[in-house]
Amino acid sequence: MRMLALLAAAAALAACGSAGGRAVAQDMGLLIGASAAAPAPQTAQRLRPDIRPGNPARVLVIGDSLAQGFGTLLVQRAEARRLQIDVVIRGRPSTGLARADYYNWPDNFEAIAAVQRPDIVVAHFGANDMQAIIAPEGRTPFGEAWDAAYRDQIAKVLDVAAASGAVVYWLGPAPDGNTNLGRHLVRLNPIFADVAGAYGATYVPLTPMTAPNGVFERTVTLDGQSINMRTADGSHFTGRGYGYVADAMLDRIILRFPQLGPVSGTATLASASDPFALSLQ
Repeated sequence: MRMLALLAAAAALAACGSAGGRAVAQDMGLLIGASAAAPAPQTAQRLRPDIRPGNPARVLVIGDSLAQGFGTLLVQRAEARRLQIDVVIRGRPSTGLARADYYNWPDNFEAIAAVQRPDIVVAHFGANDMQAIIAPEGRTPFGEAWDAAYRDQIAKVLDVAAASGAVVYWLGPAPDGNTNLGRHLVRLNPIFADVAGAYGATYVPLTPMTAPNGVFERTVTLDGQSINMRTADGSHFTGRGYGYVADAMLDRIILRFPQLGPVSGTATLASASDPFALSLQ
């Protein structure tokens, strides 16, 4: 009888261990599934099919005061080159992604996108973000958590762009004349590239096209021409500098989407004419 009891007890323990093992395996599976990051929503890769003269692609420029400068020249150059592009500028000076308490870009972008219904979004951020992040989630000072918190703010903007069905070009900031800010922008560029890539957005670093030596220079030589690229403050571009970037961006966009090219007979390349009569400071 005692032997039977011992055998029954062993069988019961084995059954419990087996059930427990199954429960643990199931729980681990749930935990693994929960911890795996969901894939980022993808920004558009194609434009709507009904773009034509009289119904151009809608390009929305967002970001800081540098975005305003690039946007101003995008407007002028798209018109001069007779492209099938209508540019709307919604850049805002002194703003960035760090201070949602001052200007909440994800929320405001969502409202802007609902009205403008952009086909293409061009974004430039970073110049005003060398500070603690203040977001609805809380405050994140400089430290180990800062980069992750900043990634979250970039992702919020790209979430809106993806939901709006827009193609996205994210401009990576050029070197800055202020040493500390310049170092910070070097830190930000890989973050912009990484998050933009995860969303299927096109990351466009400004350094190769505006600072060929990889460091801040007010005057640079490009294509054999000496170009006064940056203003005295070390952060903004001259009209010629903004124009150079605007034409380079338009060349890139037209190469990808030839249907946005000129209505008739107008050259599409930046070198076709001198676009730099404006002196925008």
